[in-house]
Amino acid sequence: MSCEYFADKGMKIEGNYWLVHPQTGEAWDEESVAAFIAGYQPPHLSEAAIAARKDELVGEIKRAVYDCLEAQLWRVTKAQERVQLAQLGGSEAEQAAAALQAELAKREALRQKSDEAELEVAELTSIEAIDAFSFTAEL
Repeated sequence: MSCEYFADKGMKIEGNYWLVHPQTGEAWDEESVAAFIAGYQPPHLSEAAIAARKDELVGEIKRAVYDCLEAQLWRVTKAQERVQLAQLGGSEAEQAAAALQAELAKREALRQKSDEAELEVAELTSIEAIDAFSFTAEL
């Protein structure tokens, strides 16, 4: 949340450009720009708005993790099939089981990373901090 002045566009207040002072309706000059910026107070965001944004961010984390897990599900299926083939054929059963265990461990690590990210989001106290938060779902 910010305000800054551009000579060609006017005052940018919370993402919107104002060619004139929003309270007086007069054109900007050096004095009015300096006074406005000095006295600028970002709008107070309610706890409900912050909570809603946190919920939205947690939803984005959950969707990213779900999409990643779904995209990589074929690896688990492939590893399970190798285990089954090894059991039926009697060869390389340990190696196939280890490959399946490795794939499942990666998936669990991603779930834990997601849980940790959700806890971090719960600790955030401002929209700016929430907007600055970043999460990447990768196996």
